Amino acid sequence: MTLRTRLLWLFIPLVLLTLLIVNSLSQHLLLSRFDSQDGQLLVNEAKSLSINIDNTVRRNLDLLRSYAWWDDSYEFAQGLSREKFARRNLDPDSLINLGFDFMVYADNQGRVFGEQWVPPDLPELPALGTQHPPSLESLRQAILERSRQLGLLDKHASVEQTSAQILLIQGIPLILVSSPISNNQGSAAPIGNVLAGLFLDAQRLAELQTQMGGTLQLLPPAPHPGEHWQAPLRDRSAFLQLIQISPRRLLGPQQQRIELQFHNLRGEPELRMQISQPRTLYQQGRQAIHFFLLLAVTAALVALLLIYLGLERWVLSRVQRLHAEIARIGGAASLPRLSDHGDDELGQLSGELNRMLERLEQSEARDRAILDTIHDGYFELDEHGRIIRINRAVQALLGYPDEQLLGHSFRDILSAAEVERAQTHLLKALSEQGATIFAAPLKRQDGSLGYFETSFAFVRDSQGRFAGYRGILRDISDQVAYQNQLLDMAYRDPLTGLGNRKAFDEQLKAALDAAQRTHNPLALLFIDLDRFKEVNDRYGHDAGDALLIAIGARLRQTLRQPDRFFRVGGDEFIMLLPATSRAAASKLAERLLGALATPIELSGVQIDFVTLSIGIALYPEHADSPEALTKAADSAMYQAKQQRNRACVYQP
Repeated sequence: MTLRTRLLWLFIPLVLLTLLIVNSLSQHLLLSRFDSQDGQLLVNEAKSLSINIDNTVRRNLDLLRSYAWWDDSYEFAQGLSREKFARRNLDPDSLINLGFDFMVYADNQGRVFGEQWVPPDLPELPALGTQHPPSLESLRQAILERSRQLGLLDKHASVEQTSAQILLIQGIPLILVSSPISNNQGSAAPIGNVLAGLFLDAQRLAELQTQMGGTLQLLPPAPHPGEHWQAPLRDRSAFLQLIQISPRRLLGPQQQRIELQFHNLRGEPELRMQISQPRTLYQQGRQAIHFFLLLAVTAALVALLLIYLGLERWVLSRVQRLHAEIARIGGAASLPRLSDHGDDELGQLSGELNRMLERLEQSEARDRAILDTIHDGYFELDEHGRIIRINRAVQALLGYPDEQLLGHSFRDILSAAEVERAQTHLLKALSEQGATIFAAPLKRQDGSLGYFETSFAFVRDSQGRFAGYRGILRDISDQVAYQNQLLDMAYRDPLTGLGNRKAFDEQLKAALDAAQRTHNPLALLFIDLDRFKEVNDRYGHDAGDALLIAIGARLRQTLRQPDRFFRVGGDEFIMLLPATSRAAASKLAERLLGALATPIELSGVQIDFVTLSIGIALYPEHADSPEALTKAADSAMYQAKQQRNRACVYQP
């Protein structure tokens, strides 16, 4: 926080306290009144919507009852002139003129004897929730079944016993009305029921929306409405007694919401209608209060400005000049001194800072001398990984001059494969808040790679925040080369230079795991030299070793991947062939047999009697484990050994 800000904060609390008191009074006296009026408007909107729906339901119910109390309907229910009645009165045009989407005639046992359906297409019906009818026929069956469950198709004791309700069936909202069937005067006993309904599709919802002062949305029912839900108008009609209105809910300062929940005749929740409306009066009140507060803030700012100008002239300009001189102090060997030498507190502060700069300059020189005498490299990185400081040992180890390192990222001297691992170690040092050791090859200026061990820790600034890294660099190229030599000796046959039994066992297991993951075949060729013992007996073991070297080199040249060729015994070799079929493995075996068709000359002696016996085993055809696959190839090799100079595929 600047000095200007601190001085201004001496006066701001009083101004803020006054504004807070004014704002609090405005909130309690004015905004609460505006909010109450907005809430009453929303409740009236909900009651108006329930009355509009009630009028729609009553109008459809009166229309259906006039259709049910009709001599033609009465005769139709008795089984008279049914075909004629259906053709004239249950055709789609008649149903559309009545404003219904379907009409069903049922007897007192609930059996349907006449119906007509002209619903909208399924995509036009707004489905709520995850449930959606798979077809119109499924929706029809669900409506009839629900009507029977609610008793709408049961025999009624009185022709006056009509019913109307809003239901949610297979996620589709609809208005359902039912009336008993009687004659024109309604004097005949009911002999069935007429069930009619209309879906609340997008067009009907739009008509409801035009009559409202808010936004209407259909929602699935709430299984357990709150305790403060109330009926809109209890004495108006029986249908309104099936509706409950929720308390008002606020959606931030801009919007408010209220809900209507419709129940069926059993009192079960069926559908919710949500009304959202802007809090107009509340917003207008807030704008008026904000304007008043703006005037008050303007007056306070004018007063603060006058105070600021006085402070700027006598105090702040000198502090700013002192700050600028301190900010210009960099990492040069000779640090500048401050120019303010006044007799007041600021002048005394300038003198103390000059003495501190002298001590810092001496300390920097001492640290530089120490770092330049050590043999290990020293470096510093900023928070972005750029090199900001090195000693002479880093230049000697890597061969780069200062200008090629300072200001450049550490990634420039790392190989691409090591960058991600180095970043992981840097983050680890930051998270663990301690030193960590990282070993990786670094690029020298001459293009060669040297292996270096780096120990580094993170750096904090004066505020305790992360500011970068510092570390020590040590050349371990000789140790790494020696370790690699030992590792190579452990996995390589010293005579032929091929992989040995240990390398074969590890690569076979890895190749089988990969074949199982990718569902690819794997071929194993077990190779034994025929009549090799005669070479040792006739020409000596030195000639035998030379022959093994020559045969290994000749066979290795036939492979696309030479590292898949191993010597696992005295005169035994194995080839590991991933993603290779039976046919490809047999073809390669023939090439191997042909490779020894040309005699091998050793010290003037031609050896033309040594041939190959090759056994072939396949994964997963013959085995699915390393031991079983090797044993199968060995068995096939012994079968080939019976005739010599041939290849055999394993036969279980």
